[in-house]
Amino acid sequence: MGKRVLGIDENGLGPVMGPLVVTGTLLRQSGSGWFEDIADSKSFFPSRSANNFSKIEEAAISIFYLWKKKYPGSPAEILDAFCGKTGCLSGAEICGGRIPESFIWADAEKAKRRSEAFAQWAGKNGVEMEEIRSFSLCPRRINDSLEKGATKLLLDFLTFCSIVKHVPEKNLLEVQAGKIGGLKFYRNHLLYSFPGFSTATLAEKEELSSYSLENGRTSFKIHFIMDVEQKSFPAALSSISGKYIREIIMEGIRKTLGIKENISGYHDGKTRKVIASLDFEKFPVGCILRKK
Repeated sequence: MGKRVLGIDENGLGPVMGPLVVTGTLLRQSGSGWFEDIADSKSFFPSRSANNFSKIEEAAISIFYLWKKKYPGSPAEILDAFCGKTGCLSGAEICGGRIPESFIWADAEKAKRRSEAFAQWAGKNGVEMEEIRSFSLCPRRINDSLEKGATKLLLDFLTFCSIVKHVPEKNLLEVQAGKIGGLKFYRNHLLYSFPGFSTATLAEKEELSSYSLENGRTSFKIHFIMDVEQKSFPAALSSISGKYIREIIMEGIRKTLGIKENISGYHDGKTRKVIASLDFEKFPVGCILRKK
């Protein structure tokens, strides 16, 4: 039936607004093929043009279709399937209160053709999608973790590990994850995150750090790979899915806050100009802006 590969990538580690999204896509693959209509999110979405927003939403629909064997009815259905239900810590519902009720960027016919072509390719190439799992961390959750002494990189790493822990039957699983902040050494972090497992170092290089974990019943390998979204097909799917989740949540944030500009939430002039105009007496600042 092929090997089980879990590809993990993150979206939104550095912005000032919006969530950090960490996504894992679990595939069973007979080979190492790559569907030509899929690329990593950075090359798939190089700018905030209308065409690129259409591509990212159509791709998210096709990924959902391959997993669930049906078309999603709305962005909220994709969000719920990928992320599950996440309660708001403040009750303000800034992130999830205004998620679009219908698709706003995709061309329906293109999305259908893309979905069917993707499913046909997967069938011919022995690719089965077992699951997608995303964790979306809002600014409030990030800020709370930072106040307790965590760093963004540690928070990112722990969320990566949560994705791995979520996978049932990890025996012989291969994890292909992105390098976290260019970090080269992960063994001590893995020992902390997976108590009861012995960890052997297979490689620790600039572009690849690999480890084998074993506890007598289960063994699996985890690789931290530079530019993983360009080298691992399941990680590329995670990159695209996470990008869509972040953008659809940002769309909800913009509606909730009454922002008309299509801002990214990153450290750019347009985002900073909008932030300067916001009335923080109406909304809790800690739920909108990250502290670091």
